[in-house]
Amino acid sequence: MNQVLNGGKRTQPHLSFQAKLAYPSAFCLDIAFDTSSPVTALWGPSGSGKTTILSLIAGLLKPEQGRIQLGDRLLTDTQQGTQLPPELRQVGFLFQDQCLFPHMSVLANLQYGIRRQRNRTVPLDHIVEVLELQDFLKRSPTTLSGGQKQRVALARVLAATPQLLLLDEPLTSVEDALSTRIEDFIHRVIGEFQIPTILVSHNRPLVERFTQHIIAIEQGRLCD
Repeated sequence: MNQVLNGGKRTQPHLSFQAKLAYPSAFCLDIAFDTSSPVTALWGPSGSGKTTILSLIAGLLKPEQGRIQLGDRLLTDTQQGTQLPPELRQVGFLFQDQCLFPHMSVLANLQYGIRRQRNRTVPLDHIVEVLELQDFLKRSPTTLSGGQKQRVALARVLAATPQLLLLDEPLTSVEDALSTRIEDFIHRVIGEFQIPTILVSHNRPLVERFTQHIIAIEQGRLCD
């Protein structure tokens, strides 16, 4: 996927998403949308299908029917039999649970994120600086607060140089007293690295602070 510079500004890649996926519980996701916004929010109540959409984009789930394209890269096409594996999608997924390795130091967790990256565009030191992680690179994630863990997890995602950033309820695992600070860090990351971002949240005021491009979802469908 190419992000073409236009007059000094980065042109956002177009994401085209159409997918249908039914669960044994009778829940059925059937959604299509397109976006070229720097930040797109998927907003709706818990259980509406927001995280499922992120998982489909990341390649962690396969739709029964659908097509997902990011810029000029086809990620999924059930008619053609195309299902690009997650590690080749260049999509960074920040999960609700940070999924850090407790037996590794913070630095080792970050280095794990770049193990397959040969042509890095952003130095790891710069990511560490932006997210202010210098003071706990040698510490275990088990000694960190929820907010610190979230910053480490975000740094590890960025270290893999994704071309699309997926944020799944990024403040859920953060202490209330630190949520504003983590929100500020996310704003900083989006502005500094200019990675197109899809933000999932049930919190309407939160998503409105990030973008006016909000896609409302309820029970697996788009809603007004």
